Amino acid sequence: MIRGKTLGLVIPAHNEAEGLPAVLELVPDEIDKVFVVDNCSTDNTAEVARKFGAIVIDQPLKGYGNAYQAGFSIVDTEIVSTADADGTYPVDRIPELAGYMLDHEIDFISARRIPSDQAGTLNNVMRFSGNVILTFFTIFLFWKIIRDSQSGMWVFKREILDDLKLTSGGMPFSEELKIEVWRNSQIKCIEIGIPFSYSQRLGEAKLNLWRDGFRNLLFLFAKRFGIPMTRP
Repeated sequence: MIRGKTLGLVIPAHNEAEGLPAVLELVPDEIDKVFVVDNCSTDNTAEVARKFGAIVIDQPLKGYGNAYQAGFSIVDTEIVSTADADGTYPVDRIPELAGYMLDHEIDFISARRIPSDQAGTLNNVMRFSGNVILTFFTIFLFWKIIRDSQSGMWVFKREILDDLKLTSGGMPFSEELKIEVWRNSQIKCIEIGIPFSYSQRLGEAKLNLWRDGFRNLLFLFAKRFGIPMTRP
């Protein structure tokens, strides 16, 4: 618990048996429940999650957004946090973020990724550049200052989920969540920087830079102008 509030962690996982142990080993004691969404895994992701005491949620419909929708429908803690199963997000910082949120009467915190190494690899350069482009279009289309529209680490009060209209079943879910939050005048939201490096990723990357980047860009225009899109 944190400040007397129950704290949960939701982790979407598709074939993450390799990286998941390193993430779950770092889960701090303040987190009351860990929910791992097994999203069509063909390895022993679910078995690994249960070994560490996590609650496993089966989501047979593949997709990043679908995984989170399943997790959010089950999580029952007062505060919800998220992280990927690949070790790139610092789960040990969650209590700090949750405490800041409660102390400052905030409803939603999005972790803004700050490069924690200077590795000038093509992977790092391309992925961070893609984030900048998508974030630019998010600001341009919705007139909301979101400095990292693609971050997948959030801490928020569970009660706000009822006020969000989330439609994406795929990778655009992350940007859609922030757009919905930032557009809701009743939700107090901020971004807080956290260290991040693509070089630290464990296991095989699931995000395709060009395919998913283009889909995320199309989704931004579709959401802005009310154009229906098929899931995911």
